[in-house]
Amino acid sequence: MASPSLLTPTPKLQPLLPTSGAPPPSPLPHQNQHHPSRRHFLSLSAVTTATLSLSSLLTPPQAFAAEDEEYVKETSDVINKVRNTISMDKNDPNVATAVAELRDTSNSWVAKYRREKALLGRASFREIYSALNAVSGHYISFGPTAPIPAKRKARILEEMDTAEKALLRGR
Repeated sequence: MASPSLLTPTPKLQPLLPTSGAPPPSPLPHQNQHHPSRRHFLSLSAVTTATLSLSSLLTPPQAFAAEDEEYVKETSDVINKVRNTISMDKNDPNVATAVAELRDTSNSWVAKYRREKALLGRASFREIYSALNAVSGHYISFGPTAPIPAKRKARILEEMDTAEKALLRGR
C-alpha cells in the first residue's frame, strides 16, 4: 500500500512554480547587480595561490640560514644533554630529574623539527631521531633510574658522534 506522501513517477513533468504571463520580479535597487562568476572566483584564487607559492620560494637565503643556525644550536644542545644524562651514575640522586628534563627537551625538539620536510633527509636529523627514540624508549619501559645497557649505550653514543659530525658538515 503506497503512502500519499511518496512521490510517484508521472509521464508529464510538472513545473515547480506556477507560471504566469508576468515577468520575473526585478531586483531591488539596493541589491548588487554584479555577482562574481565562479570562473572569476576560481581565477582569482589560482592567482592568489600562485603568488603565495612563489613568495615562499623566494624567501631570502638569510631566513634559511637563521633557521639552519637555530637547528644546529638546538641539536647540539640535545646531543650534549643526551650524553650527560646517559653517562650519569645510577646512584646519582639527580638522575630522575635529568631524565625528565631530557624527555621534555627531546619531545620539544622532535615536535619542532619532525614537521620540517627540509630536515627529514639530513643525516644529523636521522641519527638524533633514532638515538632519542632509543633513549626515551628505554626510560619509558624501564623507568628513569634504570641504567642503559652497555650495548645500547654504545650505539646511542655512536649515533650522537655521527650526528655531531654531520652537523659540522652541514648535513
